[in-house]
Amino acid sequence: MTPHVAIAKWTLEDYHQMIAAGILSDRRVELLNGEIIEMPP
Repeated sequence: MTPHVAIAKWTLEDYHQMIAAGILSDRRVELLNGEIIEMPP
């Protein structure tokens, strides 16, 4: 049996709140199709 994996889908509002809270301040990320993706420098 394969394990069940849950993926969180984020809204633009969620993403902006994380930026405002400083959660993503040290990471280069983008919100693409509801997923926060790390981007290369």
